[in-house]
Amino acid sequence: MGFDLLALGAQGVLTAQRQLNTTGHNISNVNTEGYSRQSVEQRANDTAYWSANQWGQGVHAASVRRNYDKFAANEFSISTSALSHATTRNSQLTMLDDMMSHSAKKIPENMNEFYGAVKGLTDSPSDMGARKVVLEKSRLVAAGLNDMNTILQAQEMDTSVEIDATLTRMNDIGAEIVDVHKALLKSQAVDNDLLDRHQSLINELSEFTQVSVNQRDDGLYNVIIGSGHTLVSGLHASELKTVPGDPDHQKRRLALVEGKSLKAIDNDDIRGRLGAMFEYRDNTLGQVRDELGRLAAGFSMSLNDMQSQGFDLSGAIGEKIFTDFNDDRISRDRVIKGSNSTADIKVTLENLSALKIGDYHLKYDGSQYTLVDPEKNMVNVTPTGTPPAFEYDGLKIQVDAGLAAGERVIIRPLRQAAGQIGVIMEDPAKIAAQSYVSSKSNVTGQGDVKILTQGAQQEFQVAISPDATQFAVLDMKGNILVAPQAYPPTGSVNVNGTVFELSDGAAPEDVFAISLQPADGENGNLIRMQKLQTQKLMDGGRSSLIDVYEGLNTDIGVQKASFARLEDVSRVEHDAAAGRVAEISGVNLDEEAANMMKFQQAYMASSRIMTAANETFETLLSATR
Repeated sequence: MGFDLLALGAQGVLTAQRQLNTTGHNISNVNTEGYSRQSVEQRANDTAYWSANQWGQGVHAASVRRNYDKFAANEFSISTSALSHATTRNSQLTMLDDMMSHSAKKIPENMNEFYGAVKGLTDSPSDMGARKVVLEKSRLVAAGLNDMNTILQAQEMDTSVEIDATLTRMNDIGAEIVDVHKALLKSQAVDNDLLDRHQSLINELSEFTQVSVNQRDDGLYNVIIGSGHTLVSGLHASELKTVPGDPDHQKRRLALVEGKSLKAIDNDDIRGRLGAMFEYRDNTLGQVRDELGRLAAGFSMSLNDMQSQGFDLSGAIGEKIFTDFNDDRISRDRVIKGSNSTADIKVTLENLSALKIGDYHLKYDGSQYTLVDPEKNMVNVTPTGTPPAFEYDGLKIQVDAGLAAGERVIIRPLRQAAGQIGVIMEDPAKIAAQSYVSSKSNVTGQGDVKILTQGAQQEFQVAISPDATQFAVLDMKGNILVAPQAYPPTGSVNVNGTVFELSDGAAPEDVFAISLQPADGENGNLIRMQKLQTQKLMDGGRSSLIDVYEGLNTDIGVQKASFARLEDVSRVEHDAAAGRVAEISGVNLDEEAANMMKFQQAYMASSRIMTAANETFETLLSATR
């Protein structure tokens, strides 16, 4: 019959025993990371009808429930990815900021020492000892930039190695998730501990990238990373790997192997630690190398240009001190193209003031060239002339052999410059101390004269009008060679075969006395070299060479401070999300101890029912004897 007192007691004992087992399981795993508290859901047995009434038939343990909230877990996953990204970026920028404050600090110090040596040579321009000091200081500047570029290149390589190691672990996690899925299919009921293992793997994966999880109709899960890339789909895991970039093969990019197909992933689609490493390698380190390259180009080209505006000790036109950054090989190396490309393009640096850092992308659709600059501005360009060329942002881009239809190349004008700079002058006597702008000049403004071609006119004067709106060219006796015309001129000026440029910034009544004849003891070119230390050569006339370095240092410091604040905010959000998960899934020992006592009492009470049933049964047996 249904009213079996012994069965009622036995069911109560079994239910209490399962509750005690589950409570003990919770207590044992109180320190297990990722464990979710479990609880037994007990239900009353179906009633039985007898004597016009429904009579209860005891209790049973219906299921073991895992205390888990999908939304809290998803919030924790998102906050984990955000914190990992901010922490990694802050760590990277802290290391780089320290490097800029110590190792790279030698670069501006060496530059200032160079200008100091030039100042010393100004006092005795024929002193060979002072000239040797200038060359030695030049080598120190070049060596400092070379060393810093080497360090940054090593950082790029180390980051790439770290990216590959991270992808290996992410692929392992994907394979482990598939193993969990297989185990879930084999289990005859919901396995809470397997689901905890699954969530722990998701949490670990969230440190590397942004993760979202969707449950499928078959009970398994799809694990999606970034902005929609499926890493795991049920019982199948894709493989993450890096592949050569296009067209920059050395800049490996992220891809997902799905079956036999390869899907490229934009690095911006990935957050977490992996995204931070790509940002550091491609953006931060690229920015620093570009800025140091711009500094190297500005320093060397301005001095080389100054050398060409004077005479050395032997009376010859000054030769270059530093590497020629418009050398044919260097100019062509600025263009990165595909391995099968037949294009032949060279990029020369024409205007230091207009140079910008970053990559330019030149595309050809079969009829039109399009240039995308570092600020993502897209402009249509048309190479003209012989050979065909166009100018943009201080660059002259010469297309000797054009792109194929649909082809794209990267123009990276400054990335390698800090590693390419070097001193090519060996003889200190070749330092050009005498300037074409002689000591007879009376200059108070910022204007300057640059000789482009030497002709028959060896001496002349360039005079600025009292209101600085016109200029005229006179011989040394005051006779007019070129009639007054608008200042500044729109192009070069030709006076009897001698061609010169006259820049703006001259003060009223400034007079530039030009002498193309060597003279002993002149130091005008050294004085002009010394002025380069503070002259606003860069950023459209807003920055000196030292300002470029200081601006870079400041920018890195600002980025570091920004990510330090972001890390603090992300940590607060992460801790709050972890608290919500712990509130739902965490094991509370006080609560479990109370449950232990409650279930123990239920166990004892149910045992007493069984004892009562046994005693009643024995009494009935005794009565029938």
